[in-house]
Amino acid sequence: MLRHSERSPPEDRVRQYLLPVLAFSLAACGGGSASAPAPSLAASTPEGAVRLFFQAVADSNVTEMSRLWGTGSGPASVTGKPDDYVRRLEVTQLFLRNSPYRVTGTTPVQGDRDRRQVQLELDRTDIDGKRCARNLSVVVVNTGKHGWIVEAMDLTQAGTPGRSCTGGATSTQN
Repeated sequence: MLRHSERSPPEDRVRQYLLPVLAFSLAACGGGSASAPAPSLAASTPEGAVRLFFQAVADSNVTEMSRLWGTGSGPASVTGKPDDYVRRLEVTQLFLRNSPYRVTGTTPVQGDRDRRQVQLELDRTDIDGKRCARNLSVVVVNTGKHGWIVEAMDLTQAGTPGRSCTGGATSTQN
């Protein structure tokens, strides 16, 4: 312990005050941009983009969904477009949650080498417990820097959650 009349060597004073400041500065700068997905989270394939997106749906993670959905310009979390993207993703999450799926195919979008259409079969259960299969096409786009992301899907193909499995559905249970 230092007494009032004793002085600590200059090196100790530097350590005492400078090290906490340096540690705080490094911690603050080390996080990088929160809006760009980490490279390990970027999908390297069209099917991978769909799987990551559906995992974010299952996790009710709209923030992660916004990193995996957008346009050729980039994810909604980066571009901020469209202005109502959070609301759109919340609606998408409501339609797709609790829907097991399987990828049934991937085809190129004609005339666009950066887009693919991934076909899914959703396993849906209606309000009466009847199961059915719904086909859903998901368009994905290769953004380059952010990998493959989901660009578009027609939620009417998925059917309305909790409603009857009729109209465009194939029954999987009687």
